[in-house]
Amino acid sequence: MKILVNAISARFGGIVTYTSNLMRSLDARGVDATFAISRQFPTEPQIKTLRFGASQYPALARLLWEQTVWRRDVAKHAPDVLFSSANFALFGSPVPQVLLLREGGLFDPFYLTNVAPTQGLKGTLMRNLRRTTMLLSAHRADRIITPTETMRQLLLNWSPRLSGKIFVNPYGTLARSFLPAHQPRAWRENGELRLLYVSVYYPHKNPGVLARATEALNQSGERTATTITMTLDELEAIRGSALDLLLLRRASERGIVTLGHHDYGMLPSLYQGHDIFVFPSVSETFGHPMVEAMSCGLPVLAADTAVNREVCGDAALYFDPFSAGSLMERIRQLDAIPELRLELGDRARKRILNLFTWDAHVDRLLDIFEDVRRTAATRENAP
Repeated sequence: MKILVNAISARFGGIVTYTSNLMRSLDARGVDATFAISRQFPTEPQIKTLRFGASQYPALARLLWEQTVWRRDVAKHAPDVLFSSANFALFGSPVPQVLLLREGGLFDPFYLTNVAPTQGLKGTLMRNLRRTTMLLSAHRADRIITPTETMRQLLLNWSPRLSGKIFVNPYGTLARSFLPAHQPRAWRENGELRLLYVSVYYPHKNPGVLARATEALNQSGERTATTITMTLDELEAIRGSALDLLLLRRASERGIVTLGHHDYGMLPSLYQGHDIFVFPSVSETFGHPMVEAMSCGLPVLAADTAVNREVCGDAALYFDPFSAGSLMERIRQLDAIPELRLELGDRARKRILNLFTWDAHVDRLLDIFEDVRRTAATRENAP
């Protein structure tokens, strides 16, 4: 089976990690796969790639490019299956096509009510364009994949006709890399509670609530240090970040929040060096960092949303998304009950091994590809 993966949009964040891991997995399995990527994307020498500069184009120019130039390239390459891995599909694909829809906020009433209004008129126009194009893409794909049932239901609320071709394939993590520490950090080692939030910044990531909680805990005499893997430059570049920017800058200047990106390969040790993982994001389609933290056996506190509950189940505690007070209550609950911390960590690791391993995700993905290929071949051979 010959696979062509459209990952041209993979520039930063979770989709880069997803694409890199998929490259290695398909290569290790001997799958004939070619990846269409941006010119900036780093790759390993043995991976077959096609490089394009289209990821830098404005939205409308990019849409036109994909529906014309990219279509010709797909036809020339002639794969058995085209895997469009980032929300947008060819409207008239010359080959069978599987589409991964991974941007849930455009369809999420909570996001549209609480986050979208901060992004102004231009943001509204771009959201409407992206949502319309994603729905058009979904109707023209042979199969659609969502990483959670919650994301599937959000899509069906906007377009019930898609019900027959949406398949849920949860992401997974590299459970052999994201492991509990061989010698776990002592709780409040050196008298300091260490909190961690791993994410790139978008307004729905909601890091300000964690900064407020950290500040309030310190003011009450509960020594707390928080690591957030974002930068102030990152926040300054995005519309709708003003409050988060103010809160993170103030907490950083006071030395209670440490900001900055970390290489993917260093993340397991980063998780292992903290007491609690906090995930305040209010709109996700899956939430990779939650799964990574759970795989490391870290107690998780997550914003109370449908996706977060679907992913974490009973292996996390939940707090009101915009309430620093609610978050502080959960932090103090963990601080006070050692048995709860241990129980959550054990549940988390078991949940990952049962439901969210990377190999299982790839197995399901290849099964979908094969089913699409087989269906297309049957259709072609029909009298």
